[in-house]
Amino acid sequence: MGVRHGRVVLAVVATAAMGSLAAGCSADGPTTALERGERIYQANCAQCHAADLAGNDRGPSLLSPIYGPEQLSDADFADAVRNGVPEQRWEFGPMPGNGALSDEQIDAMSMFVRARQAGDRPD
Repeated sequence: MGVRHGRVVLAVVATAAMGSLAAGCSADGPTTALERGERIYQANCAQCHAADLAGNDRGPSLLSPIYGPEQLSDADFADAVRNGVPEQRWEFGPMPGNGALSDEQIDAMSMFVRARQAGDRPD
């Protein structure tokens, strides 16, 4: 392999590596699944369950033990997000579903909610 060809290959590899790094580490975007989950939660759920998951006049607290992993499986959590929930325990009315979120987005959001339920605080 000649020097020139080696430099071209090196430049291509370096460009690809930098593109991959930039995709995961954006200056204005979340860099971890937990951060992505928080951003998705804030954009889609906080208006009814509050930014701190403590609930408000539109929806119940997700910190209640009935929404914890011992009572509500991750699959049931995802199903509720995707398809909604009829009014059950509270008098807030039915929770609408959000079919626009991908499985990956719901998983990231679930990770964020579960971390908060466990008392973990994202930085």
